[in-house]
This record gives sequence, structure tokens and C-alpha cells, in this order.
Amino acid sequence: MADSLERIMKFTQMKNIIFLTTILIFSCNSKTETKVENVEKHNIEIVIREPKITGEKYFEYDEIEYYKNEIEEDQIGELYDNQKKSVKDSLKKEVILGETPKSISDTNFVDNLKSFGYTKSKIDPNKFNKINEIFIEKKHSESYETACIYIYRDILIFKRKSKIIGIAKICFGCDANVIVGTKSNTEEFGMSGDYEKLRKILRGK
Repeated sequence: MADSLERIMKFTQMKNIIFLTTILIFSCNSKTETKVENVEKHNIEIVIREPKITGEKYFEYDEIEYYKNEIEEDQIGELYDNQKKSVKDSLKKEVILGETPKSISDTNFVDNLKSFGYTKSKIDPNKFNKINEIFIEKKHSESYETACIYIYRDILIFKRKSKIIGIAKICFGCDANVIVGTKSNTEEFGMSGDYEKLRKILRGK
């Protein structure tokens, strides 16, 4: 009788061991599958479509003058306050904050840029190819507009044989532009990271 009870107890213990072992194996497999699944998720790459070139370069030039202004946001109020004091003050406000120039024939403001706080330099011709990759008609998979006060601190004057043939005002803070002198469609200028590329070319940071 004692032998029978002992055999029953051993059999019961064996069943419990098998049951626990099965649970542990199942649990380990589940964790392994979860880890593999997580690894697969982390390896998923986000594919960004490259913009499609749909037209010609904006400008055929042989020289670029670059004007840069370091005006601060807290100085913007002065431009609005002073715009009615004189024609020059009004022009200064329109150049830095507005839509001037309206056309390529509107170049009189260029002579006043230094007095408006801009410093002048010339773009190294070695950078022209990189600039051409940005100033060319493209179709982007995504485009956007920003709602903020545009401050055009950067102005590019494109010249050919010393004649102004194109002007681009850029606001890197809001990703905005005013571009005149080209027949190309400039509506999607700067998309797909082109504003950032141009900023690095001009400002190097």
C-alpha cells in the first residue's frame, strides 16, 4: 500500500514538472517572438521621395552677390513704427519684411541694402553647382506654407555680364521666399530640405 502511494506521488510530481516546463518553454518562445518582432519594426526604413526636376534652372548667371542682415526679432517693431517717416524707411520695411521687389525691373532698392543693415559678399563660383541644384524647377512629393512674420535676412542677386537677371529674398526662419527674374514655377522652391541646404551653403551652419 505504501509503495502504491509513493508511486502515485512520484507520478503526480512528474506531471507537475512537465506542466511547468511546458509553460516556461512557451513563455520563452513568446518573448523571443516579441523581440524579433520589435527588431523588425526598428529596422523599417522611412523612404523619402526625391523631388522630380520638371524644368530648367531659374537663372543663367556668372556671378552672385550675397547680402546678409542680422536684424533681431525685437527690432521689427521699429520698422513698422518708422515706415511712414520717409520713403527710404518705407522701402527698408518692404525689403526686410515685404514683397519688394515685385519684378526684375525693380532693382533700385539694391543700392540701399547696405544702409538697411545688409553686408555684401560674393558667392564662390565653386558653390554654383550646389546652388543650381536648389534654384531649379522641381516637383516635390510634399509642400507646405508657414504662418509667421517673414524676415528676409538673406538676399541673392544673380548677375550675367554685370547685369542683374534674378533676385531671391530668403527667410530661413519661416521657409519663405520672394523670387523674381525667372519664368520657372517657383511655388515649391525650398521643399524637401532645400531651404536647409541653401542655408548651409550661405551661412555654413
